Amino acid sequence: MRATGATVIEVDWADWKPVGDLLRTSDRYDIVFAHASGARDLALYVNEAWGADLYVMCHGAFHDYVYTWSDKVTAFLAASPSLVDFLVRIGKVDPWRVEMVANGVPDHVLEMPLKTLEEKLSDGVGRIVMASRIAQDKSAQFPVAREVLLACQQAIPNVKWQLDVLGDGPLRPRMEREMGRFAASHGLDVNFAGWVPPEEVPIRMNSAVIGLVAGMGGIRTLAAGALCVGVGARDNVGLQVGQNLRAGLWSNFGDHGCPQFTATPIADDIRTYLRTGPYEEAQQIGRLAVKRARAASVVDGALLSALQAG
Repeated sequence: MRATGATVIEVDWADWKPVGDLLRTSDRYDIVFAHASGARDLALYVNEAWGADLYVMCHGAFHDYVYTWSDKVTAFLAASPSLVDFLVRIGKVDPWRVEMVANGVPDHVLEMPLKTLEEKLSDGVGRIVMASRIAQDKSAQFPVAREVLLACQQAIPNVKWQLDVLGDGPLRPRMEREMGRFAASHGLDVNFAGWVPPEEVPIRMNSAVIGLVAGMGGIRTLAAGALCVGVGARDNVGLQVGQNLRAGLWSNFGDHGCPQFTATPIADDIRTYLRTGPYEEAQQIGRLAVKRARAASVVDGALLSALQAG
């Protein structure tokens, strides 16, 4: 950030008040942009003195007692339609003060050549890729990964099915043991790769048959040209086709919750779409859904529009 000319002030989040006091007496800025929850506390404190436009970005279904301080905020930006609904219903924020600014995907990922199902299986290996931290809020992905692996193996038994897990976290040792035992007993391969450079993830997804992800990973999986199974902290929204795709985009692929929705059975959808023709059609639809609404250039424009609306 310093390279762009920005001033960076380090904050001890265990005791942010000294920095807050310093900012309150410094030159006033026109816009304050904050995230929950510590940064939000600091922003509210500083803006008592500044009286600037204050915007709060919400990335998760965490109410943060928003109904106690929302009157001090110019507008809220929510990372999905689900969070817009959450802020209005649960947070009691005025509907007209909530705008969606979704996760985006770099435009160049949307230009990666799509690989057909036949091309992806040409080396005799079918790859399923997970990309997330391996923590409690993502633990629901592993039972679904087992379901996906078995469904793929049944649909196309003449290739070796492999799960590549990109990420790390406190549950990794346990999941590595459990998934290793499962893979050994079913003739599957599992590879825990740890964290990889962010730019490598879409490359891996471009060659994967299926990505099993949530949140931003869902957008990038569809953009890169893999079918996507959305399993997040709040919900399982299934293989991203048909109404499942609508629910996935609405809920940030299950991370933010999708009330009153039940996904179609994953195994049934895999049998339907793991065939030449249906696979490529689902690829195209998924990419177009992302390109029209979630390309970085589109999201950047939505953010600037929200901040300039006053």
